[in-house]
Amino acid sequence: MSRVRVLEVSRVAVQPSPYPVPDKAVELSFFDSMFVRLPHLQFLFLFPNTANASFPAIIGSLKSSLTRILPFFHPFAGKLTYIPSADRVVIDCSASAISEGITFIEAEYDLDIHRIAKSEVHDLESFVQFVPNVTVPELPTVILAVQVTRFLNGGVALGVAVHHTVADGQGIWQFFEAWASICRTGSVPSGFAPVHDRAVIKYPGGDEIAREFTRKLAPTLPKTGAPHHSLQHCMNLTKRTFSADEATIKSWKKQGLHLSPSTFISISARVLVTVASVRGLANDNGPFIAGIPVDCRSRLNPPIDESYTGNCVAACFARMTASEVAGPGGFIRACAALKEAVIKANKEPLVGCEGWIDEALKLPAGRVVRFTGSVGLRFYEADFGWGKPDRFKMATLNCDGDVVLVSRKEEGTVEVSVVLPAQDMDAFAKRFLSPFSRI
Repeated sequence: MSRVRVLEVSRVAVQPSPYPVPDKAVELSFFDSMFVRLPHLQFLFLFPNTANASFPAIIGSLKSSLTRILPFFHPFAGKLTYIPSADRVVIDCSASAISEGITFIEAEYDLDIHRIAKSEVHDLESFVQFVPNVTVPELPTVILAVQVTRFLNGGVALGVAVHHTVADGQGIWQFFEAWASICRTGSVPSGFAPVHDRAVIKYPGGDEIAREFTRKLAPTLPKTGAPHHSLQHCMNLTKRTFSADEATIKSWKKQGLHLSPSTFISISARVLVTVASVRGLANDNGPFIAGIPVDCRSRLNPPIDESYTGNCVAACFARMTASEVAGPGGFIRACAALKEAVIKANKEPLVGCEGWIDEALKLPAGRVVRFTGSVGLRFYEADFGWGKPDRFKMATLNCDGDVVLVSRKEEGTVEVSVVLPAQDMDAFAKRFLSPFSRI
């Protein structure tokens, strides 16, 4: 297997600016605390066509723009830290915590970027080499790290590791969007002012809920007990990306017309039906559960602004039996169950939030499909100055049943990345985008 060769490792400092970095810690909300023990999220942008920019120029632009955007996203420059005296995990944004700067890796790779960018099947052995390898056996740990890899036949890969406690998908997209804008135009977007203060989330006992979540998930802090998924473990699963175009999605919506399913619900229901079908669960009356994200920003009391970057996504589960989904009429039933769960979460997003962790820990193995991402996230719009990416990937999806949804560049098209055992993936690939009669 070809290996990435590291050329240089440097640090990107936080530049002084009119928007100063507060010399204090960001205390995690209970939304954030759900991710304390998890590994960093790993994002990968593939740019095959960078002929108009040399590798040194790309590196210089990314570094200079990163140092200018970090004061606006000071928690991203901090460290996730355990404070024993307060029994809290915080993001330390003090001068000492951010003084080391952000790790920035420059590397090169000798394979064809077009092969990797165009393939539906994730080349995991390559992908994991294009993103910073940040492990979290013990706190403190960095929040952010960056790697840029050039391909000898042209093109670059931008890999970014971000710890999930700092932001949810919308918050991370705000960071990428602003970074790309400065890199491309040389200036900060007018009126740009992201909000990081967790105090905007008002909920009685919220601080204690955050502590309780942390105790349950990481009882041996500062050791996190973070799950480590070996490459061999990941290779036992297959990760594949499918593009559902506008016409296909409309055909799915038509099947559930009387329910008026959204794009997200239509795609999610189609995934559920296909997974249950390929696993032969038509006569199985055991549970079958969809974990779906619900953005709470506009649904809290009081609502919080869309510029808030911290985690603000409710844990929401649609519960069905396997036979209901895999049998005749399964798509309609899946749409109905998903819609009911979302409506309930929209009306009362925080009801029962104290039990989110207990509920998640009790989910039956092999019976859950976990959806992340959003059809509204526009990672394919991240133009750093040498064009939009040909491919965007969540480089590490580690669990059977993980599904990520992201809007593609093509109008109305949604990219659906799925993780399944190899024996299920071939059948899933044949059925997922096929007409309904073949499910």
